[in-house]
Amino acid sequence: MSRQPHVADESRMGRKKQAMQQKIQTAAIALFKKQGFEHTTMEQIADEADIAKGTLYNYFPVKEAILSDYVQQSFSDRHIDRIQLLRDLPNTRSRLTVILTELMNRVKTQSEIFEIYLTYRIRTIVSLRPHTDASGRSGLDQLAAEIIELGQQSGEIRTDVPVSMLMDLFEFIFVEVAKPFYASPENFNADEWIEQGVDLFISGAKQSG
Repeated sequence: MSRQPHVADESRMGRKKQAMQQKIQTAAIALFKKQGFEHTTMEQIADEADIAKGTLYNYFPVKEAILSDYVQQSFSDRHIDRIQLLRDLPNTRSRLTVILTELMNRVKTQSEIFEIYLTYRIRTIVSLRPHTDASGRSGLDQLAAEIIELGQQSGEIRTDVPVSMLMDLFEFIFVEVAKPFYASPENFNADEWIEQGVDLFISGAKQSG
C-alpha cells in the first residue's frame, strides 16, 4: 500500500516548483531585456535557464505565460502592506480606484510589457482555460480576490456568482481602462477612465436588492 504524501513532502515539492519557476522567469526576463520579447524563443529561454525544453513547457506553455507570471509576481512586493491598505479603505469603490490607479501608473512606465500581458490574459480568459484555485493565485490576482471578498463581506458585491467570474470582470475592466491609453497616450485621462471602469465593475457586481 503506497504511503500518502506527507505535508513536509508537499511543502518541499512546492518550494522546488517555485524555485524552478523563478529560475525560468529570471532567464526569460534577461533575454527579453537583451534582445526583445519578439526575438526571444522558448528554446533560447530553456538554454539560458539550463533546462530541457520539455521541463520548460511543463511550467509554461508559451513565453507570454512567463511574462504574465513576472507581472503577477511583481505585485507580491509589499503584498502585506497592500492588503492592509485595502482593508483600511472604506468601500469597494475606493479599493478599486487605488488598485487601478497603480496598474495604470505601471502601464504608463512599462507599456510594452503590459500590452503583451493584457493581450495574453484576455486570450487566456476567452480560451475557457480553468482558473487556478486560491492557493495558486499570486500578486495581482490576490489583490483582486481581496477586493471582491471584502466587498462581499460588506454586502456591496454579490455572492451568487463564482469569484472567478468577478475576477474575470475585474480583468476586463482593467483592459477597458488601458485601451484608450494605447490608442492615444497623449490624450489619456487616467482619472476619468478609472472612474468609468469602477462604475462599470460596481454596476455589474453589486448586490441586488
